[in-house]
Amino acid sequence: MPTSDQPPEPVSGPNALPLPALRRDVPAGLEVVGRPALATDASLSPGSGVSAYLHACRRRWLVATLLGILVAAPIAPLIWFLHKPVYTASALFHVAATQQPILFDTDNRVATAFEIYKSTQQQYVKSRFVILAALRKPEVKDLPVQRESDPVEWLTRRLRVEFPGNAEIMTISLQGENPQAAAALVNAVVDAYKTEVVDVEQGQRRQRLNDLDRIYTEKETEMRRKRSELKQLAEQLGSSERDTLNLKQQFTLQQIATYRTELMNTQFKLMRNQGELNALEGMEKHPETTEVSEVEVNTMLWSDPTASQLTQKIADIKKHAEEMKSISQPSVAGSRINHLQADEQEIQRLLASRRTDLREELKRRRQAGLHGQIETLKAEKTLLTDQEKQLTKAVDEAKKQAESFGGSSIDVEMMRGEISFLEGLLKNIADEREKLMIEIQNRPRITPIGKGAEPPSAPDEDRKLQYTLFGGLAGFLVPAGLIVWWDVRRRRINVTDEVYPSTGLEVIGAVPLVPSRALQQLTTISGGSRWRERMIEPLDGIAARLLHLAEKDRTQVILVSSAVGGEGKTTLATHLSLSLARTGHRTLLVDFDLRHPAIDQVMDVPLEPGVAEILRKEIDYAGAVQETSIENLSVLPAGRADRQLLASLANGAVKTLFEQFRADYEFILVDTSPVLPVPDARFLCRHADGVVFSVLRDVSNVPNILAACEVLAGFGVRPIGAVVTGSAGELHYQRMSLGDAPPG
Repeated sequence: MPTSDQPPEPVSGPNALPLPALRRDVPAGLEVVGRPALATDASLSPGSGVSAYLHACRRRWLVATLLGILVAAPIAPLIWFLHKPVYTASALFHVAATQQPILFDTDNRVATAFEIYKSTQQQYVKSRFVILAALRKPEVKDLPVQRESDPVEWLTRRLRVEFPGNAEIMTISLQGENPQAAAALVNAVVDAYKTEVVDVEQGQRRQRLNDLDRIYTEKETEMRRKRSELKQLAEQLGSSERDTLNLKQQFTLQQIATYRTELMNTQFKLMRNQGELNALEGMEKHPETTEVSEVEVNTMLWSDPTASQLTQKIADIKKHAEEMKSISQPSVAGSRINHLQADEQEIQRLLASRRTDLREELKRRRQAGLHGQIETLKAEKTLLTDQEKQLTKAVDEAKKQAESFGGSSIDVEMMRGEISFLEGLLKNIADEREKLMIEIQNRPRITPIGKGAEPPSAPDEDRKLQYTLFGGLAGFLVPAGLIVWWDVRRRRINVTDEVYPSTGLEVIGAVPLVPSRALQQLTTISGGSRWRERMIEPLDGIAARLLHLAEKDRTQVILVSSAVGGEGKTTLATHLSLSLARTGHRTLLVDFDLRHPAIDQVMDVPLEPGVAEILRKEIDYAGAVQETSIENLSVLPAGRADRQLLASLANGAVKTLFEQFRADYEFILVDTSPVLPVPDARFLCRHADGVVFSVLRDVSNVPNILAACEVLAGFGVRPIGAVVTGSAGELHYQRMSLGDAPPG
């Protein structure tokens, strides 16, 4: 006798369909005749999207709310009483939005945007060299932070540097349970920041002022020497006038003066270039000040192919471990999971090593960029040096040419030109030096406000309230969210439109959900008139489809089943038999759910004799069929079955019984057991012309329907379609490709 795990040979005959290959989106055997199977529509698929969560909330709102309240009720008071007071110590700095430029502006040729400048100062405060300098101070050596495994990382993570309201005020703050320790740490960071960053910037300005003083002294000495030489030459000539020069001498003098002017300008540019080069080379000699933020490291880590591969491997290992836990016994999967965890730890170590390498790579890039600027200035210096040599050579040649016109007179004019140029240059240097001296005396761009951080006298009560509210909210939302998530994971059918995209079953009709107290009234001629009016139109549409199938494919025996119990198959079978009987066709309603019979209660007929007694040959077929008050409708109840009878469903007696059904009735509606829990429906489907699935909205779920369809497809059974039982107002009219069938 075949078992539930080993299906018998598929039926053959005019109503049997070939078994197509299984597909991932539509189960095998579910393609409707005359219409190709469609791929699953993700937008309508239950278990995904916002609508699925909304439907889950609709179903589970009461349970989710009650459980959330039960969990949140103790959590909020517990956080309130266990929360330790937290103190916040803070210090303020004024960061000016603008600053006057200096003469040799080697580090900021273009004005930096204030937002970038603020971000730079934030990174400076939390940079490693500032934090290290703060932790070396004597006043913080005995604080608890020194007992951390990594004090620098601990302090960097907890230190907050902000610009409240996007203003020019920078706040450096730290939270802790000890107000004195928090204030001491903030003051140590403030002192280190002033020493390592703010004072260094002021020192660079003073160094530039010293350079200007040195250049001014050199040029002033040179100008005095030129004046002395001019005086001596004028005394030798006896006159310093140009009365004896002709026009050609004037042209030569002008040419020489032009060369000298260009030479002086070139020398000035060369001097400025040297100053800029010295500043950049000084920055290059101290690479320890180069810092890389965690944001930059994370950005590079996300775009790094090697890191992406390692991250993907970690995700795959975790997924594999979860799969092993779900599909294997703990004793079998234990060693494999331990091996996967060891692999995950090794990949984590490689990922951390890759992060360190990327940080060093960013530092090298920063240094390389600085090196590029230095190389550019060196190239500019080389070009200016060549120009200086060429101009010097041109001046020398012009002097030799002018010597024939009177070298002494030309020397006089050249000295006058040089002296005039030096006077103008000294004036410019003196002006710039005065501006720089005034700028240094003015208030610097970054200045502290107040005397630093004071130990706070009161804790942050708002934090306590925030944590309490957040904990209570989390305690409410987490269990409620888990319930909703669990319901969504069940992939229940929320609306009729989800059935076909999710399962491949064509929806041949939808009926409202009838209360249990009204079901028995609908089986009488006069009872349940209000519900009868609401049921008659959708049921007649389904009956019209079945009549068309009977005319086209000789469909006579129709199995009404569901994936699991409690999905309305008995109610659907009863209603369909009533509707077919109203059309004037002789209809037999058979209760073949021998384990849990219900037709006798719905139709108000005796349970026995019935199918069980016929199969045990205790009574003949004609003696078990019972007539009803509904014209053209007969009922065959289930009878009283036993285990031996259930085990004999695969014998020839069932086939003979169905042949008698076909001979005496035009339609046979068979209410059978669910497909998945027991094998009864699998044996009976061999004798049916098609199966109608009962789908109950908010109860039936897609995985069970797909599994049931695949089981029946293995027996070569044609799925006629699905009927969805939903809310009272949910009546859908859908088309189904059935050759020349008119719409229902």
